[in-house]
Amino acid sequence: MRDPGHRHPELAAMFARYGENYRWRVVVTVMLGTFAAVMEATIVNVALPDVIRAFHVGHDRVQLLSTGFLAATTASMLVSGWAMNRYGPRATYIAALWLLMLFSVLAVFTSREQFALLALCRIGQGAIAGLIQPLAMVSLAQVFPPEQGGRAMSAYGLGIVLSPAVGPVVGGALVDQFGWRAVFLVTLPFCLTAALLAPRYLIAARPPVHTRKKPLDVTGLALLSAGLITLLGGLSTTFSHPPAVWVSLLLAGLALGAAFVAWQRRSTHPLLDFGLFRQPGFGAAILVTVAYGVGLYGSTYLVPLFAQHAVHFSAFQAGAMLVPGGLLLALVLPLSGRLTDRLPFHRIVLAGLACFAASAALFALTGTGGGFWLLAAWVALGRVGLGLMIPGLNAGALRLLAPGGEAAGSAAINFFRQLGGALGVTLLALFLEGRQRAGGAEAAGAGGFTAGFLAVALVYALAMIPARRMNVARPNL
Repeated sequence: MRDPGHRHPELAAMFARYGENYRWRVVVTVMLGTFAAVMEATIVNVALPDVIRAFHVGHDRVQLLSTGFLAATTASMLVSGWAMNRYGPRATYIAALWLLMLFSVLAVFTSREQFALLALCRIGQGAIAGLIQPLAMVSLAQVFPPEQGGRAMSAYGLGIVLSPAVGPVVGGALVDQFGWRAVFLVTLPFCLTAALLAPRYLIAARPPVHTRKKPLDVTGLALLSAGLITLLGGLSTTFSHPPAVWVSLLLAGLALGAAFVAWQRRSTHPLLDFGLFRQPGFGAAILVTVAYGVGLYGSTYLVPLFAQHAVHFSAFQAGAMLVPGGLLLALVLPLSGRLTDRLPFHRIVLAGLACFAASAALFALTGTGGGFWLLAAWVALGRVGLGLMIPGLNAGALRLLAPGGEAAGSAAINFFRQLGGALGVTLLALFLEGRQRAGGAEAAGAGGFTAGFLAVALVYALAMIPARRMNVARPNL
């Protein structure tokens, strides 16, 4: 087996010190941070009914706690590469973990009259979480050889998909006992442990003092941030402002997004390298990644609300409904990683898309007539689908790029996954709010959730079209 340590002297020294087990020490270190970052994105969902009652807000405003987080994550993911280049992966990772803990503690002390401040804390958490996820992906790519890319991404996938299954049950129990504030304390032990392990196992990899450092594309970051804020803000004000206001915001958001793309194509140091899309199959992989984000975050937003509002489960029951799927996912991911290393990865992705589409469709067909274990079975089927998709989509998409494009490719994959998640959660929340305003709470509790699940199933079914185009050979440049 080729020793990946030759890529950097510090990595070679780590392998010499710890042997082949060093890569698994890195896995644990970065997976803890990834686990915490993704859990922060989804654990708040079980507390949303409690937040709605405490702050007297509707679905159109409470969804800002989810979409604000995802929007900030989306933008900051593209800053991760610059931060690693300037400060090194170890310093970036440690600083991000401590800041994530800081914003979590601040959220706990937010008073019930300060919903805007709570939303700002969530945006801060999201911005920090966006730095962590690409860093973890790059760190694993450094210590695993290419022929074990599927195993590396299955380990990375545990942090991304297992946390939405484990977090809600813990968060639900805490919400039932202590209220919504408790969900912001769950990730602190994971962050603290990762912050203590990072100085020991992550390489500093700081550039030499006299090396010319890549500048941050401030203009691109400003255009992207403004575009996301304006677009999602326009969507969230659909029911609270006149059409002239939210339509203008939507058009402005789209215009800023177009300006961001135009700037990135001409920038010397772009945040998002659109040249990657010239590689055959990579554009198709990104379309699947967007759909994956819609399903992952859309379902983890929709399912707890459905369980509590429509089926009248407690917060703990809503979270516990996700546990069997999480356990099954932990079994599927290693198998999926090995299959991705041995078989055409687009076939594994197609199987995952089919499973998740079937899961969402079964939720829609079952409706409020399903009991706890039947609904838990549909969740488990969807988690099997995600477990099949993650190694194939992440490792497979990177294989489509020329050697040396892994860092830029991982940034793009993470960016578009989060973008799909932000748009998916926003649109689902607005749909539920619209149904409730049109037909009352009963309409939102039945037909609204059914239509929402059908929409997620349709997105995944359509994603199977580009997934078939991902079967191309890696370029040798």
